[in-house]
Amino acid sequence: MKERSRAHLYVSAATHAGMRGKNNEDRYGVTAFRMGKGSEPASALLAVLCDGIGGHRAGEVAAEIAVETILKTMAKSDGFQPLSALREAIQQASQSVFVQAQAKDSQRGMAATCACALVIENRLYTASVGDS
Repeated sequence: MKERSRAHLYVSAATHAGMRGKNNEDRYGVTAFRMGKGSEPASALLAVLCDGIGGHRAGEVAAEIAVETILKTMAKSDGFQPLSALREAIQQASQSVFVQAQAKDSQRGMAATCACALVIENRLYTASVGDS
């Protein structure tokens, strides 16, 4: 998939730490893509929301790594097998978070939940891990 500067859908995103004054561990990313070649490539939009698991170390770091990894992995995909591509992207994100957590004592045990929405033309594909 090739990144585009404009999406085929209107997009808005916001996050809030909540009412308990906790550290906001939410991270999100939205990217528009063009799929295929030729005169009429398909439009796609990927939205990813990750939330660091509260009470664990460096949840915001885990969430940021997960969002970035999912977006990058999906960008490398051709997008023609959307559910497989989402599964691969989430598995890659999990591995990236794990590797980072093992590299630094201050980040051991960090983790995040995620929710992904991929819209290709007028079809919606979703994937999630945890309670996001």
